[in-house]
Amino acid sequence: MSIGGFTWGLLSLYFELDIASVIPIGYVIFSIFNIYFWVKKEDKAIHKALQTFFSILLPFIFQLILGGAKSTGVVMIWSLFALTATLAFYKGKALMYWLGIFVILLGIVILVDHEIEYITPKQLRNYQIFNILLLINFSMISSMLFFLSKFFVDQQLKTMDELVETNAQLIAAEEEVRQNSEEIFVMNDMLKESNKKLEGAYIELEKTKDTEIEAMSHSIFESIDYAKQIQSCFLPQTNRFNEIVKDGFILFKPRDVVSGDFYWFYKQDHFIVIAAVDCTGHGVPGAFMSLLGAESLNSIIVNRQIFDSAEILNQLDYLIRKKLKQETTNNKDGMDLALTVFNTQTKIVSFSGAKNPLCYTKDNELIVIKGDRQPIGMFHPDQAPKDFTKHEFPYDSKMCFYMYSDGFQDQFGGEKLKKFMPKRLKETLFKHHTMSMKVQNSLLDSTFNYWKKDEQQTDDVLVIGFSID
Repeated sequence: MSIGGFTWGLLSLYFELDIASVIPIGYVIFSIFNIYFWVKKEDKAIHKALQTFFSILLPFIFQLILGGAKSTGVVMIWSLFALTATLAFYKGKALMYWLGIFVILLGIVILVDHEIEYITPKQLRNYQIFNILLLINFSMISSMLFFLSKFFVDQQLKTMDELVETNAQLIAAEEEVRQNSEEIFVMNDMLKESNKKLEGAYIELEKTKDTEIEAMSHSIFESIDYAKQIQSCFLPQTNRFNEIVKDGFILFKPRDVVSGDFYWFYKQDHFIVIAAVDCTGHGVPGAFMSLLGAESLNSIIVNRQIFDSAEILNQLDYLIRKKLKQETTNNKDGMDLALTVFNTQTKIVSFSGAKNPLCYTKDNELIVIKGDRQPIGMFHPDQAPKDFTKHEFPYDSKMCFYMYSDGFQDQFGGEKLKKFMPKRLKETLFKHHTMSMKVQNSLLDSTFNYWKKDEQQTDDVLVIGFSID
């Protein structure tokens, strides 16, 4: 349309129609600015509507000013190009509105065309000029419509070619998918078959494994049970404990079948020796240490007849270091213990402890004698062995004595899942000390189980309580 306006502007100036030339030249200038703002502005609808409206309207106005169709070579057909161009910008009802405007303007021009011939400029009344103008109009419009139609047709053909190519690609992709699907189905069948074989093999393996584990577990439990029997042979029988004391109990609860804690007692003439020992570790490793400790006590006390509590611990420390070769192997295993020696003639008791204490009641009070802060064994190259301390004091038959390992006090449990703690253990022992040792044993066991509840037992538990005539 701008090309047409420019052409008619030049023709108007050529025919010295200065006033009429304002319409096509003004349209060209308007189109330049309007299209510029159309591109720059976000709201494009107004600029698009203005461009379409003036492109349809101005050819009709230009034709009427020049005296009708006979003088202008039917310049209004330029509106047909504008109407055709709307196909690229509008859809649906909007196209029908612009078509309506075109038809209305066309009807107006046809009705008044014969009535305005008198205003035709004299330069345009020549019949041959009319033919030239008509030729120019139809040639340019036909050419533009041709190229416009060709553009749309080429676009359609290009779109169709793309659709055909896309369709071919889709068909090829579909065929590839179909082939892949068939391969997947075949592989799936193979995987199912392999899975069945693997499941069968797994079931067989589980059966074999369960059988082997059951056999191994049975063998291990038999071995541990046998180890328990061996350990019990090294320890004195608990039912003989009340033969050497006035009244007493031994609360012995190994964490596993065999224990790293062990009790030891012996009577020779007027000497009674009682010890509560806590070896390094628990279970089988702890049991090995307990056998070593029990055998060493037998050697020192039974065989060599040593009844000095401090000397017994000194000799025990020496034997453990020697038998474990701690000075050359850097072995650090050892034991904590509390050991008492009662002289029933002099009514004097001597106590020596390796980290563990002795508790006894006197005049309705619980008295605690702490052991030395060094253990038995556990060799350190930079620490020379020290002699253990001997505590001596008189005793009577009303006094109750207690020795224990750390298993009871270190047990986790209670409402807040904390350790039982040494203070609570001492309070529990003192609370029930006036009762018989059998009852005390039962109450201690109940207290431990109530505290532990469903928690795993932390360590071996050993508590010895007794009184001596």
